[in-house]
Amino acid sequence: MKKLMYFALILILIAGVTVFGAWSPIQAEETELRYADAPLVSKIADITTYFTSKDITEEGRTAGGAPTFVASGLTNACGPVAGAEIVAFYDKYYPNLIPGWDSYYPATGKYRSQNGTYITPVLQDLYTLMKTNDGGDGVTEANFKSGLQTYFTNHGYSASFSSVKSGGTLNFSSCKTAVDSNKVIVLFTTPGEIYKLYEYSDHDFLDSYSIAGNHIMIAYGYLQIKYYNGSSLIRTDTFLEVATGLSTVSTGYYLVNSTNLEAAYVVNVN
Repeated sequence: MKKLMYFALILILIAGVTVFGAWSPIQAEETELRYADAPLVSKIADITTYFTSKDITEEGRTAGGAPTFVASGLTNACGPVAGAEIVAFYDKYYPNLIPGWDSYYPATGKYRSQNGTYITPVLQDLYTLMKTNDGGDGVTEANFKSGLQTYFTNHGYSASFSSVKSGGTLNFSSCKTAVDSNKVIVLFTTPGEIYKLYEYSDHDFLDSYSIAGNHIMIAYGYLQIKYYNGSSLIRTDTFLEVATGLSTVSTGYYLVNSTNLEAAYVVNVN
């Protein structure tokens, strides 16, 4: 009886492979999270913090901030948009990443606004290199990273990624070190929230928005605020300043302790 059950099990396994095909790494890749266009949807609960005093204990951003781009007609393109922002950011330090164009104003060091003549080809190139919409909407993390690395290689440089995720959230110390070294961070959110901060004499107001789906964006600054009622610490907010890649709210803040985060990497170029 045991032998019959054993042979029956073998036949079932063989039939399964015949009908459905053997499992392969390609099939495994298809189960990876994908990151596509993720517009901002209705606001989540806004936050008002009243205080008698506050202390900005940490604040910094990369020199000149960062570029802020949008998809320019491409679909499911948050990966290529974040990639183009990274390329334009490092174009200041590594010439000819965008041939024929400087991504910043030499006199001030601030980044230029999106230029269709030069940025659209970068977006289209990254769209292809990242295999956007190949096998599903948007890009996978692996294809985002390999596509961006190929772009840098094709222009005479190399790019690598260093994780700044610790446990389920961001490692603030590592993020701060990266920003202070004029490096940007790429965030893979699943999904996430973006905040706009409005400051008043006795209270601060966080205007909060929810991103509708999995999204990729870059961080280029940090901010930590401690709020007090008299001598008592009542609240601490720690953010990364981000370029969202979205047209509605192009920049904002992302909470460092957010758990809606799949991965986060410092982008290193040499």
